Amino acid sequence: MGSDKAMGGVLLDILVVIIAFIFAVTISNTIAKESSAIGTLRASGYTKRELVQHYLSMPVIVTLLAAIVGNILGYTVFKNIVVSMYYNSYSLPTYYTIWNPDAFFKTTVVPVILMLVVNLIVIVRMMQHTPLQFLRHDLKKTKNKKAMRLPGWSFFGRFRLRIMFQNVTNYLILFVGIFFIMVMLAMAVGMPDTLAYYKNNTDGMMFAKYQYVLKSYEDDDNKLITTENKDAEKFDMTSLVKKSDAIDEEISVYGIADDSHYVKIKKLSSLKKNEVYISASFADKYGLAVGDKISLDEKYENKTYTFKVAGLYQKSQSLAVFMSIDNYGKVFDLKENEFSGFLSDSRITDIDEENIATTITIRDITKMADQLDHSMGSYMTYFLVLCILLAAVMIYLLTKLIIEKNENAISMTKILGYENKEIASLYLLSTSIVVVIADLISVILGTLVMAAAWRMMLFSYSGWFAFRVTPIGYAKMFGFVLIGYLIVMVFDFQRIKKIPMDQALKNME
Repeated sequence: MGSDKAMGGVLLDILVVIIAFIFAVTISNTIAKESSAIGTLRASGYTKRELVQHYLSMPVIVTLLAAIVGNILGYTVFKNIVVSMYYNSYSLPTYYTIWNPDAFFKTTVVPVILMLVVNLIVIVRMMQHTPLQFLRHDLKKTKNKKAMRLPGWSFFGRFRLRIMFQNVTNYLILFVGIFFIMVMLAMAVGMPDTLAYYKNNTDGMMFAKYQYVLKSYEDDDNKLITTENKDAEKFDMTSLVKKSDAIDEEISVYGIADDSHYVKIKKLSSLKKNEVYISASFADKYGLAVGDKISLDEKYENKTYTFKVAGLYQKSQSLAVFMSIDNYGKVFDLKENEFSGFLSDSRITDIDEENIATTITIRDITKMADQLDHSMGSYMTYFLVLCILLAAVMIYLLTKLIIEKNENAISMTKILGYENKEIASLYLLSTSIVVVIADLISVILGTLVMAAAWRMMLFSYSGWFAFRVTPIGYAKMFGFVLIGYLIVMVFDFQRIKKIPMDQALKNME
């Protein structure tokens, strides 16, 4: 459940950042819309501090109330959903709800503080304008630029281009919003893809269908344990510890027979005593390459082994080190003929069960993967629905802001005789082009950010499997945002229709 906790922590951080971003954009737009009232209040003697307190109170109060309600629902209604997912996958004792101060700090204190700081910065910057600037709705932070000649396109084409240039800041905000959405979608879509890959490649964690680990290489009569099974192949194995700042992780060290049928590493026998191959997963997690040196420690003894990486073994999902069985005996000072067990693709029946410590099969690994897929997969289903709803809401809010900031221009086009459909084609198509471009870029950027977050999350736990998104997963991420925007376009069109023609006349100086 530790991985689920880490995943939930990453999700919480992303949601808090997104909420802070939405509030910052909303507050900025609210101040811009109410600039006349703010200018009047400033001219009447109200101080910047009083206005800052007024506009800061709303996001902080809303965040605090939402956090309190969320905590109440989390400890009552929604806990049953999460608990049921684990009971469906694992055999667990009776669950009791216990108040968690750490969870309260992360879900209530941190969001409130973040909301306070982010919105305080935004509001203070907005309040730097003079009362006259507020009264004139002159809140632009940049000076007027020289006119730019547009290409000789059709009128509508040039007008759309003009809209894009005039709303560069708004479109950048829209891009940032889509990027945040895509990070969440990358998690919701990529997690099932990653688990599916992990599940489908569990046989890569096994060198053979059966891995027999013996209690001893000799039986009770001090005779060497042997088998007539033609598939059987001797191997040595032990566990050493890779120490790091995050975790002390167990690494499997294998001694493999020359020309092994199960672990096919060329020229393994030609390696020097302290030269080894390592699994690709081991190299990926710790950033190791050929030629690097690694230090591994005995778990219960004060002894350290230093190895030089001679190559990477790609066909293993586990964190492992490989050397020849002869070098293994030299490194660990084994007795002659001493070994740990047998690898085999068929069941060994001629060894007494009393001499076998454990038998690892592919089914054992697959069962664990099935449970992981069942519990975390269910979690991702709920999360995906949340992401889609949040994407639609965020796109609606951001496109709504764009239309609101262009109300005067839209009103003026209505005065000039343009119909609502024509106006919608000008503004909504321009926004659609930006959304599609932002969607394409954010698919890549969001996946890269989520892969980095995944790496940080898993580095605190034993084992390793990389974050993966299939081509279909990329298409889903792109499609969810696009479909969400198409739905939002209907509401945006209704908003354009409601803008009166006299809107521009009301704000003329």
